[in-house]
Amino acid sequence: MDAKTNIVRKNLFLYALTVIILFLGLSVLIYLERRIVRDRQAALDNARDLIGKESILGAKDDIRVSFSRMESLAQTIRKNPFIDEIYVSKSLKDNRERILYPFYWDSLPPGKKTKLHLLKKIPLSSDHNQIIGYLYVDLNNRILLGVRGAVAFFAFFLILTFLSYVSRMRSQERIITETTVELEEKRRELIRLERLALAGQLTANILHDIKKPVLNIRQEAREISERSPDQDHKKTALDILQQVELFFNILRDLGLERFVKASEGREEYVDINDMLDRSCSLVRYEQGSVEVQKEYAPNLPPLLAHPCRIIQVFSNLILNAFQAMQGKGRLVLTTRLRKNEIMIDISDTGSGIPPDMIPAIFTPFFTTRDKGAIEDHGTGLGLYITKNIIGDLHGSIHVQNSGDKGAVFVITLPIGEKMKKKID
Repeated sequence: MDAKTNIVRKNLFLYALTVIILFLGLSVLIYLERRIVRDRQAALDNARDLIGKESILGAKDDIRVSFSRMESLAQTIRKNPFIDEIYVSKSLKDNRERILYPFYWDSLPPGKKTKLHLLKKIPLSSDHNQIIGYLYVDLNNRILLGVRGAVAFFAFFLILTFLSYVSRMRSQERIITETTVELEEKRRELIRLERLALAGQLTANILHDIKKPVLNIRQEAREISERSPDQDHKKTALDILQQVELFFNILRDLGLERFVKASEGREEYVDINDMLDRSCSLVRYEQGSVEVQKEYAPNLPPLLAHPCRIIQVFSNLILNAFQAMQGKGRLVLTTRLRKNEIMIDISDTGSGIPPDMIPAIFTPFFTTRDKGAIEDHGTGLGLYITKNIIGDLHGSIHVQNSGDKGAVFVITLPIGEKMKKKID
């Protein structure tokens, strides 16, 4: 779960970063487009101011102009990257226009003349705000069109990326929801199996306790049937023996003894550090953003035990620590060798355990969480089972609150006689 969450966060971060970069690029291009429009307008205003002077065009209705100065100004204006060509007209009395520049305009055949109505038309005014002619400008829009094309491309790509980002978020949200539901179902199943395991253990204890007095009754009834001279007593004793045998036959038919004595696998020498690693991996679905710090002692002697029971002990304690920290904090797993014992510390930075609850922490069905549904708050059997397993290994477990915050579970496990001799 934690690995999947990291991948999801990484993908979403990359998508968000791409959107930000595209947005910044789009902003720069929009600024550049507006700057080009302003510069182009400034070029047109400058051309209008240069050509519109009376010293160039002269008074209205006067078609005489300074051709040399007009040609010089036209060459200067055409050097601007936003202007390809200019045409200058003069207004006459009858509201007609006459093209004065280029000077050869009148000699051009009709098919060769530029369609002036397609060009940018700028009125030219005299010093008395009287229109004396018009400036027609053939604009060079290649730079502006290129920038606008880039803006359109960036805008399209930004929208596409944003939609993909939203779609990705919804998809990941759906996957996380499905995974959460699946993990919740598995957690409920684990709780159910834990309750069944306790039921099996309680059944074993009940059978063990019941069989003792029943066996004693059978022995007493057998002695009465063999030694008592009273026939009525013998008959009663034989009836009791029949009922006792019926009791044991029922147990055999139900298979209860086989159930509670089911093999947990053969004992083998296990590496405690490896058992801690495997246990931590087993419950990593509850880890969240908890940092796991491992301070293992090297070269620990192996311990003779059932691997599954050792993992059950460590996974119970690590799971409790993850849940106590609610996805944030630090879990420290420490191992060390002290004389002929292996010491394991499992400490967290959660809220700790109220001091008045510590004496009852290993009691069956006891929990430090708020009361509620078993599926939501556990059965209160994990620590009880954990202590029993450690007791079967002739070890011990106790808990205490750490100095600043959180709790520390300290487990002591004695090593076998063979390992003691090797160490000595």
